[in-house]
Amino acid sequence: MLGISPKRVGISPKGTMEGKPMSGSTLSDQFQDTIAAEIENRRARGLKAAFGEVARLFGLSERRVRACWHHEIRRVSLDEWEVVRHRRRELLQQRHEELAQEIAELTAALQAEGGAA
Repeated sequence: MLGISPKRVGISPKGTMEGKPMSGSTLSDQFQDTIAAEIENRRARGLKAAFGEVARLFGLSERRVRACWHHEIRRVSLDEWEVVRHRRRELLQQRHEELAQEIAELTAALQAEGGAA
């Protein structure tokens, strides 16, 4: 006998995913999705123009941005991911502030018209 008990001791060998690093495929998927979301936001001007604008926005090449759009990326460096993530957060914060300002203006307009807010 090797000293292995046939009874379960209540410990899962896999544990939880908390605190564990993401796999490379998960990281590249999130990277591509982030880039693709920005392209989608700018797509009204045309896809080629959106590629160029997003490339300048994140400091990437147009080819890299196009590859993200088509989900062809296999590797993402940590530095590249951090730059994109940080810039995306800045863009979201900026959009949030713009929307808050617009809501404040609409509320003021409604109150001026005599509506309740």
